[in-house]
Amino acid sequence: MPGVLRAFVAVEMPGPVRKALEEVQSRLKQLKIRARWVRPENIHLTLKFLGSIPAGHVPSIGDVLRVVAQAHGRFSLAVAGVGVFPDTRRPKVIWVGLTGRPDALRPLQQDLDGRLAALGFPRAEKPFRGHLTIGRFGAEGHPGPVADAVKRYAAATFGTFAVEEIVLLKSDLRPEGPLYTPLAREKLMAS
Repeated sequence: MPGVLRAFVAVEMPGPVRKALEEVQSRLKQLKIRARWVRPENIHLTLKFLGSIPAGHVPSIGDVLRVVAQAHGRFSLAVAGVGVFPDTRRPKVIWVGLTGRPDALRPLQQDLDGRLAALGFPRAEKPFRGHLTIGRFGAEGHPGPVADAVKRYAAATFGTFAVEEIVLLKSDLRPEGPLYTPLAREKLMAS
């Protein structure tokens, strides 16, 4: 393990959700949306981006994941709707939303954020908005097709998945896209 690594805590997507999101990306490409599309195997729900961390912090972060996982039960989320950050006039990120159990997702994320803050990781500055990033735009975002896509798919649903574990992932940035390697996994409590 190198001395410093990029890391984040996430929920990984199961195969059927990844397949559904790959189909969404395909439909959006047909609408002439030009984005850098996230490889389906890399789509995940980020709970906490940690940034560059000393490799020696991994065991402590793993301990936090264990405590958080033991305090929260498993739950399901629906994958639904397409949106963009910050808005359709100047899109930077295109995402698919999550519905179903925000009452379970938000406390999980807040508990994780608070416990990691105790280790010195700054708390999130913006309110948590659970989403799955499926593409990113450069400075030349094309608002026309994006606004149409958001309208067209605002109410679309793309399946459901069970949130059963949280994972600490290392991110190695490569020209062909990031490579994510699990460093720690913890199962949530059975409901």
